[in-house]
Amino acid sequence: MWKKLTQRLSDPVFYRKHARRLARSCQPPQAPRPISAESLFGGGLDRSRPIVIVTAHPDDEFFASGLICEAAARNVSAEILCLTRGEGGPVGNGTREELGQRRERELRAAASALGVSRVTFLGHVDPIGREHRTYAPDVSETALAGQLRTLFDQRQPRLLVTHGSGGEYWHPAHLLLHCAVLRAAGDRLPILTFHAWQEDHALPRMLNRDDPADLRLDTARFREIRLAALRAHASQGEFFAGLGGGSLEQFVKLTEREAYRFYPVTTRRPASDPTPDRNSVPG
Repeated sequence: MWKKLTQRLSDPVFYRKHARRLARSCQPPQAPRPISAESLFGGGLDRSRPIVIVTAHPDDEFFASGLICEAAARNVSAEILCLTRGEGGPVGNGTREELGQRRERELRAAASALGVSRVTFLGHVDPIGREHRTYAPDVSETALAGQLRTLFDQRQPRLLVTHGSGGEYWHPAHLLLHCAVLRAAGDRLPILTFHAWQEDHALPRMLNRDDPADLRLDTARFREIRLAALRAHASQGEFFAGLGGGSLEQFVKLTEREAYRFYPVTTRRPASDPTPDRNSVPG
């Protein structure tokens, strides 16, 4: 108990989380502004421009697996940018380097199952966590935003997809990446963040409580593809099966209703200010 208290009280995310909870009690939740998959992927879409999914660790892309399948079904390509190789997780009988190599292979296999055209690792090291505290890589939000901005300029994405405002379960690496992506996108690129709030979701602790569900997707028709992608992450299989009550199949079923917050392009949000203008319409 003392170890847990000490680690939590030394963690700045602990205070950020509780400040957000206090603010939530003082103001009504933000209402969703519904958009459709058709508005993002249909019509006069320039199909030479991919959607780019930006995640902190191998397996985080599964949070957007239904969306990736939806894009592929509409002949829209997808790419993944991954912050780390996930070498900070439990190693079993191997080394950190071996775990990173294994998880890199797993992500590439999962991406192939989902139809993702390219996977790029950003080269940052996943720190080793403690029993009651996790860490973000040793890179500032400003420096990471600069690295991402260069990659976005090269790829010219139609849409960015990344972690939500609460880091799903307040993971510091997820929070860092959320802020860095918004800063790098500035007023040029629309963004979706995954695991937006759904009142009746089976796994509410994985959701971002302050993110309204602007886009909702029923991914049941992609169940087998998503399951194949999740199975590719064999080193993490026990963790996901536990969340699913004992099986990967059940976890895939529990997460087939995906929801996203939408940050549209707006000329009224400077690149240095990650606060979205929710009065804009999809671009």
